[in-house]
Amino acid sequence: MSPASDNALTRRRFLQASTVAAATTAVTATTGAAKPKSGPKVRTVLGPVDASELGVTLMHEHAPAIDWAELFEIDPNPIAPVRKQMLDFTVKLLDRFHQTLGTGQGPGAIVECTPIRVGRYPKLLVELAKKTPVHVIACTGFWCEAMAPQHPWALALGRKRDGIKRIARLYIREITRGMEDPYGDWGEDFTKVPVGIIKCATSTYLRPSERRCHIAAAIASRETGCPITTHTTDGGGLEEAQLFLKHRAQPGKVIIGHQGNLDDRTESESHEYHRRLVGMGCNVQFDRVGHAEKYGNKKIARQVKALVDSGHVKQVYFSHDNGPYFNDDYTGAKGTGKEWKITESDYTVVTTGLVQEMKKLGITDKQIHTMLVENPQRVLAF
Repeated sequence: MSPASDNALTRRRFLQASTVAAATTAVTATTGAAKPKSGPKVRTVLGPVDASELGVTLMHEHAPAIDWAELFEIDPNPIAPVRKQMLDFTVKLLDRFHQTLGTGQGPGAIVECTPIRVGRYPKLLVELAKKTPVHVIACTGFWCEAMAPQHPWALALGRKRDGIKRIARLYIREITRGMEDPYGDWGEDFTKVPVGIIKCATSTYLRPSERRCHIAAAIASRETGCPITTHTTDGGGLEEAQLFLKHRAQPGKVIIGHQGNLDDRTESESHEYHRRLVGMGCNVQFDRVGHAEKYGNKKIARQVKALVDSGHVKQVYFSHDNGPYFNDDYTGAKGTGKEWKITESDYTVVTTGLVQEMKKLGITDKQIHTMLVENPQRVLAF
């Protein structure tokens, strides 16, 4: 990676990115959390924007990279050898999504849900956002233990006597001042690139380290107004919601993700389970659209139809959970970047195939607009 290119923000973009920090001078006595002065904004990686500027928003994506290496305590794959290729390919995918949008639906946005030290490169996200009309909104938070160990930084923080507060302070630090720079020791340096959402994740059942991260997310959301989005693993969403609300997170700011298959651990289409979540005031997110038959368009459309018919159209969100570049080589081998796996990512399935299937079931254009455009505008602004 070229330090010169990473630091080459234009003055205009630098000022945009700095606005988040400049707008946070009112600090609470207990946590240092800050409140924006100019009213609710959506915090993109290029700075705050009005929610009305987003258009259709895909609420859980990864772009351009995911790398679990640090979860296994080995060095991440190098970005520099594939940086241009990585950006060009991801821009092409995002531009293709942008081109599917109709009048009143653009320019489009993605919520980039790659958490701390799992392939999240703030300056790379800035560079990506400059190359596409699609807004990019990044996250803070740690991942879970479902498919890999919890990140050792999260474990180290959580084991301290005031571990939950320490994790919460890290989240708040990133929300109010900018994301950690992953090229030094943990927490050594921070960028000024804004964060717009908190990512939480659970295994099928909440494990102790995951529970600590969830409570910390509730504290950070309560202090800043930042929304929470979650990963679930064939269950766990109800426990997530209950834990967030127990710790006084606003239910309207909680988005329970990865819905659509075995969400209650038993039923392929968990209609009653979804209604229970929205009945608590939380939101449900069908964000693996197009992932084989388990998350096929017709199946997701049926579940959405049930929620729309029960009066919960304002609590439904969509996405794909796609990521163009993925590192699944955890042997510790060092290379030139050729180990990156390029996946078959497509950010257009929601706006093409799923929309068509929802219309076939009688879901109206207005209701689809509410779910794709208005709901993200509301939850992402703080």
